[in-house]
Amino acid sequence: MVKKTYVAVAVALLAVFTVFGVSSEAKTMTFKDLKFSIDVADGWKVEEDKENYTVGFTAPDDSAALTVSSFENEDKMPLQEIAEALRGELNGKNLTQAEDAYMFEFENEHGVACQGIVAGDEWILFLSIIGEHADIGKMIDSLEGID
Repeated sequence: MVKKTYVAVAVALLAVFTVFGVSSEAKTMTFKDLKFSIDVADGWKVEEDKENYTVGFTAPDDSAALTVSSFENEDKMPLQEIAEALRGELNGKNLTQAEDAYMFEFENEHGVACQGIVAGDEWILFLSIIGEHADIGKMIDSLEGID
């Protein structure tokens, strides 16, 4: 179920972004505490915040960023309720479902437009995407849940 959800995230992302050009070389990184691995494109900056269960990925040219936050769904809440709660907390709009994921738009604390994607079941991933870059779709497509 976890892998299926991450595949749904990739499908949802492809509906949002057009991928241009040839992808960069990638290196698989595993974040055991956050329960996922991802192929990080060459040159992307990675910053892990273990205290907040978050990893940030920034494009080499600073044109785009992907933040992945992870938390356990201890109360076994339906994914739609979690997505609605996150959208509400972030004053987001346009909540839509794509396969086993939910997407919405919001502005970060600096007023920058972002795309949010919520996916998962036992562990929830919240992806925040700023800007556009050829590598983002491939990075999200590579997301895999781990035990």
